[in-house]
Amino acid sequence: MALTVRPATRADLPALAHLIVELYQSELPGVLTGPVEKQAELLRFTLEANGDKALYHRYVLCDDYGAIIGTGMIEFPGDERFDRAPDGTVAAAVRTLGALRATRLLGAAVRALFGVYRHSDPQSALIHSVVVTARERGRGAGAVLMDHLEHTIRSHRHARARLQVLAWNTAAQRFYARRGYVEIWRSSGWRAMLSWPSVVMEKALDSVEATPPSYPTLESHLFWNDSVP
Repeated sequence: MALTVRPATRADLPALAHLIVELYQSELPGVLTGPVEKQAELLRFTLEANGDKALYHRYVLCDDYGAIIGTGMIEFPGDERFDRAPDGTVAAAVRTLGALRATRLLGAAVRALFGVYRHSDPQSALIHSVVVTARERGRGAGAVLMDHLEHTIRSHRHARARLQVLAWNTAAQRFYARRGYVEIWRSSGWRAMLSWPSVVMEKALDSVEATPPSYPTLESHLFWNDSVP
């Protein structure tokens, strides 16, 4: 199967919303519930509400027929951050999922406010929102997507790539470790108890001259940046 990676466009938003539903189900099962189409409707709302930010440095992985089977995003230093809960999200959640399911999702968002990693190293770029559709996992699709994301970071002359993984997602951590990522930060103490325990991993990119790293800081950040290989 010949896979290709290209920049995401507005026409991709419906497919992106469904992929993000899969990311929720893989990483935080039970947080986003209800009919899948309603979940996708809510996530499409959050993408559309972000405007151009939803597509900035976001890429899609396509199969031989052009169908989207994966996606990933890069946050470069100075980029305006993609907002996972833009204005109107709560009302949209109640409208699409119902009050009870919306309350559960809001509770997860509040939990994510406690001490979540914020990328601030000027010499690295943050890879996030990476997901490959379930039927294609374990077949090399994730590697193709990551190759492209890392190449893009190199082309912007950044020395390192970083990403964040939920602590219990050991399969993703092993995948990234095989690609040369090493753990540089792990939530602990009260932050790990109140928020979603997570790990930050980093890879030095061989074609760029490395500079001493700036280590992670903590700041409130709605939802999470996590990955499914």
